[in-house]
Amino acid sequence: MIDFVVFIFTSRYLLSRYVFRNLVNLAKFLQRRDIQILNFDEKRFERANWISSSIDRKAGQKDKSIELIVVSTSKDFDILVHSVNYAIKSLSEYRFGGVRIIVPKRDLDECRRLFARNNGKVKIIDETTIISSDQMNLLSQNFGNRDTWILQQLLKVQAVLTTSADAVLILDSDTLLLRKRPWFDQQGRQILTPSFEFNPPYYVFLNKLIFSKVIPDYTFVSHHMIIQPKIFNQIMVQINTPDINKFLEYCCLHSDKSSSSPICIEYELYGQYVTLRESQSVFYARWANATIPKKYSGLILNSKILRFIISHSFNSISFHSWS
Repeated sequence: MIDFVVFIFTSRYLLSRYVFRNLVNLAKFLQRRDIQILNFDEKRFERANWISSSIDRKAGQKDKSIELIVVSTSKDFDILVHSVNYAIKSLSEYRFGGVRIIVPKRDLDECRRLFARNNGKVKIIDETTIISSDQMNLLSQNFGNRDTWILQQLLKVQAVLTTSADAVLILDSDTLLLRKRPWFDQQGRQILTPSFEFNPPYYVFLNKLIFSKVIPDYTFVSHHMIIQPKIFNQIMVQINTPDINKFLEYCCLHSDKSSSSPICIEYELYGQYVTLRESQSVFYARWANATIPKKYSGLILNSKILRFIISHSFNSISFHSWS
């Protein structure tokens, strides 16, 4: 029942807090022996979902260039083309900064075939040209079977640091941005969309950097995010990691290796930093992301009617194999 409540109240529309609280209390009673309901943090959910009273504000500084960055593997290629096409549409009111899709060497040819008709708009990048074999070995030695998950984060960070655009939209390859968003407002502030996931090791690590409370008010694992390279470079300077090598060494040294999810060095590092240090540079908006099991992705991707209906209630969809 709690999954249904979360799904409904994650929508774009500002529904009643009173109704939400009563439904959560009912779910707690009906599922009182279920670990899922015991772990549900309704206060964090409320803070994220009632952060803005409006559905969305108008886009402002459209002269900014935004590059789209997606890190992917073949397991998400059935969604990837849709993901990229929707993202390009969502950025259409801003200057086009290009598209880079970063994939493992083994997936290069297949990915190039997928985007053969994009007239050179989409660049397919071999991840080994961004992260060296020595860096990959260091990841494996420190993070074991979670090394590829950390690698994906590191690839996004390096892509941000090497962009020539004013900003980067990093996007999970299983996520569709169904609607245009005001990525920057009229004052030049960027959008930030709080989520309601909370994984304690992330914030213990970030707290060592003095970029986060151990229990922050807002969290930002939102499956997509605008990142400004000038701000990310400030982060690198402040933690005395002038390049990606030093940054990786810092992560290996200070993260909790016993955790299955020890760090989040793209979404949470950036989100917590701008919240604490650059609050004047951001405005908050509702996330409104629908999490849908990946087994239903084909049904939705092949149905214009379903996508139309979902896009009226949600800003984005994430197709997760674990949901």
